[in-house]
Amino acid sequence: MPNFQSLGGFFFRFRGQLPLVFLVILIPLSFWIKYPLYPENSMIIVQVISSLLILFGIAIRAWVIAQKNPHTSGRNRHEQVAHSLNTSGLYSVTQHPLYMGSFLIWIGICIRFNNLIFTVGIFLFSVLMLYIIIKSEAEFLRNKFGEAYNTWSRETPAFYMNPLRFKASVNPMDGIRVLATEYPTWVSILAGLLMIDIIRFFYFELDDVVLYRMAGWIFAAIFVGFGGRFFKYVVVRRWLKRSI
Repeated sequence: MPNFQSLGGFFFRFRGQLPLVFLVILIPLSFWIKYPLYPENSMIIVQVISSLLILFGIAIRAWVIAQKNPHTSGRNRHEQVAHSLNTSGLYSVTQHPLYMGSFLIWIGICIRFNNLIFTVGIFLFSVLMLYIIIKSEAEFLRNKFGEAYNTWSRETPAFYMNPLRFKASVNPMDGIRVLATEYPTWVSILAGLLMIDIIRFFYFELDDVVLYRMAGWIFAAIFVGFGGRFFKYVVVRRWLKRSI
C-alpha cells in the first residue's frame, strides 16, 4: 500500500508549484498536437461556461473560509493543521469543499485554451494530485480525531455534494477573513486567465482584442494583489488588530 502520508505531504507542500512544472511539459505538447476541444466559433458560449465554473468555485471557497473553524483549512505549506474537525456548513454536504472549488476553477480556466490534450492533461493531473492529498489528509484526520472522523467520513460524500445532508454552520459568516486570506487565490485565477490568453494568442494568432484583455488581467491582478495585502496587513492586523 502506498505511503500516502509522505507522498501526500510532498504534494500538499508543493501543491502550488507542481502544476507549474506540469504545464512546462503540457503546453509544448499542446502546441504539437493541435486537437481542438470545441469549434472556435463557440468560444463565447465556452467563456460563459468558464466564467460560471470559476465564479462557482470562488463562491464555494469563500463560503467555506467564511465559516470554517479556527486553525483548520488554512494556507499552511509544510504540514496539515487541524485543531478541530469541520463537519457543518459545506463540510456537511461534502468532505472536501475547498478542493472542489479549486477543481472547478482549474477546469473553468483551462477549457478556454480549446485544446483537448491540454484539458485532459489538466483534468488527469488535478485528479491524481487531489487524490493523493485527500488520502494523506484522511489518514491525518483519522489519526487525530478517531471515531469522530470515521463517522463523519462514512456519512459525507468525498467529492460530490449531497444537499440533503446540509447542516447549518455553528460559526457565523466572516467576510473579513475571506477578503484577507483569499486574495492570493484570486490573483492566481487572474494569472491563469492571463496565461491562457497568452498561449491562445500564439496558438491561434488572434487579434488585438486579446492583447487588451491580457492587459486587463495584468492590471486586475496587480490591483487585487496589492489591495489584498494592504487590507490584510494594514486594515485587519494594524487597524482592526485582528489575527486571521
